[in-house]
Order: sequence, then C-alpha cells, then structure tokens
Amino acid sequence: MIIDYHEVHPSEAYLNVTVGIHFEDEPDSYYVIDLYAAEDGLVTDMLLLYNGFQCKYTFKSEEKQAITAYLNEQKLLTPYLHIPQELSGK
Repeated sequence: MIIDYHEVHPSEAYLNVTVGIHFEDEPDSYYVIDLYAAEDGLVTDMLLLYNGFQCKYTFKSEEKQAITAYLNEQKLLTPYLHIPQELSGK
C-alpha cells in the first residue's frame, strides 16, 4: 500500500480524514480510506472506497500501522491516532 495524500475534515464531534492510496499490485487504481477518529485519537470507523463506493476489505495489521504512522507524523491530533485491532474496515 502506497499512501499518496490526506485531507482533514474536522468537526466538533470527531475528526474525519480521507487518505488517498494505491496498492503495489494495482498501480493505476486509486482508492480512498475514509477514517473517523474521536478526540482521544481512537479510530471509530475506517472504510476503503473505490470511485466513491465502499469496498468489502479487511485491513491488514501492517496496513493499519502504516496508516496510523503516516497520519501521526502529520500531527493531526494529540494524543496520537490508534486503530483498535477489531476494526477491520469492512
């Protein structure tokens, strides 16, 4: 998974971040991860979208780690974002 960009859409209740990605085995197909986080950094929802449609996809642990590492480097929230293990992205 290669991360291209991110956009932040803050609100009073939560933080919504969209992350543009593509996969190494599909270099010409661009996807968007739609992620929602609470003020404490807990990610409450994470969806994979293709052309605006939700994909049935389970994020691998290393993909979750890569996403949180990338977003935490951007210093979007203090404390850092963290994705619970049970959040699959389906």
